[in-house]
Amino acid sequence: MESVVSLTAVSRRYPRGVLALRDVSLDVPAGQFVAVMGATGSGKSTLLHCAAGLDRPTSGRVRLAGRDVTRLREAALTRLRRDRVGFVFQSYNLLSELTVRQNVALPARLGGPRARPVDEVLESVGLGGLGRRPVGELSGGQRQRVAVARALVTGPAVIFADEPTGALDPTTGAQILGLLRTAADLDRVSVLMVTHDPVAAAWSDRLVLLRDGAVVADGPTPQAEAIAERLRGVSRVPA
Repeated sequence: MESVVSLTAVSRRYPRGVLALRDVSLDVPAGQFVAVMGATGSGKSTLLHCAAGLDRPTSGRVRLAGRDVTRLREAALTRLRRDRVGFVFQSYNLLSELTVRQNVALPARLGGPRARPVDEVLESVGLGGLGRRPVGELSGGQRQRVAVARALVTGPAVIFADEPTGALDPTTGAQILGLLRTAADLDRVSVLMVTHDPVAAAWSDRLVLLRDGAVVADGPTPQAEAIAERLRGVSRVPA
C-alpha cells in the first residue's frame, strides 16, 4: 500500500548556502500519528512544509496523497492541499471576523469537498451549539478546536500539525491531541506533527528525531520521560 506521505532523499537549501534538510527519507502510512522533534534549527518545520507542499525541496521527491508534488504546477498543488490535506497551526490561522461555522465551512466555499456535515464535525470536537459564535470571542483552546474541525471537514488523507498545543495549557493541549489521536485511529487520517513537547509527542505512534537537517532516529514512540532524554541526546553539540 502506498504511503500517504513519502519523502525520498529530500534536501532543502536556502539562500546563502543554508542547508535545512539533508537527504531526508520518510514514509507515513494511513492512520499513523508521527511526531517530529529536534532542537531549534534542526529542520522540523522545513520538513513539514516540504511534506505538505508548502515549500519545494531543492532535491529529492515528495509524494502526497498519491501525487508527486515536486512535479505539480502551483494551481494543481493548491487544489491538492485544499482537497486532501488538513492543517493545524499554533497560531490557529482562523478568520476572527467570521463565525465558527463559517470558518469550518471555508474550504468547501473555496471549492473543496465537504466530506462531513459541518455540525457533525463541530459536535465531534466539542463545539456543538457554538457554530454562530464569532471566532474572535473564543478561548485559545476553542479556537484550536475550530482549526481541528476545519482540518477534518474535508475528509483529509493527512493532517499536518505545527506545534498545535504550543499556546495551550496542558489540559486543553491534551484535548487537542486526543482529537488528532481519534482522527488517526477512527478515520485513518495520517498525522504528521512537529512539536518541542515530549508530553505531546507521547500521543504519537512513531517518533522521528532530527539533527542538523538529517533524521538521526526513527522508531516507535516511547514514554514522555524517554522522549525527553532522546531529545536531549540529539540536541547536544558533539565534542
